[in-house]
Amino acid sequence: MNLPINTIKVDNDLYLKIWDINYSSELFKLTDQNRKYLQPWLPWVPSVKYENDSIKFITRVIKEMKNGEGLELGIWYQNKLVGCIGLHGLSKSNRRASIGYWLSKEYQKMGIITRSVKALVDYSFNILNLNRIAIEASTENLSSCAVAERLGFVKEGIVRQFEYVDGKFLDYQVYSVLKFDWK
Repeated sequence: MNLPINTIKVDNDLYLKIWDINYSSELFKLTDQNRKYLQPWLPWVPSVKYENDSIKFITRVIKEMKNGEGLELGIWYQNKLVGCIGLHGLSKSNRRASIGYWLSKEYQKMGIITRSVKALVDYSFNILNLNRIAIEASTENLSSCAVAERLGFVKEGIVRQFEYVDGKFLDYQVYSVLKFDWK
């Protein structure tokens, strides 16, 4: 996937930036600091034990981006890495993807994720020419579900026991927005 830019400016304090291997230390530190907060929702958290695991992640997502299979970006607030957002399951032929995201506990309740998702959806529809964006979130993760609802995503239904996370199966709420619905 050829991206015309490597940074998506959200506003004066917030931007989304394509991963570079030089950010591996910051990413590992942020993940490690938020381990207990993230682990109930994200199945990959226990496997990130060393900075090398963040290096492997960044290397993989750079390759996926070059192959047009996905897009992962760091969320930078006031020039500090505070989270991660990306397009997963990217299908160019079907012009669809789902958005996944996480944010440091310290930066919750500031509108950072809502603004970041909005910017990535705008980018996906206007630059990447996608037609459908989904958000899949645990029904228990009320904050993630609220982001989708706040942005006008349509509830499509619940996928039962969709993912095994932190020793239990989680049901997921599926939301979507189509290009012609997006304002």
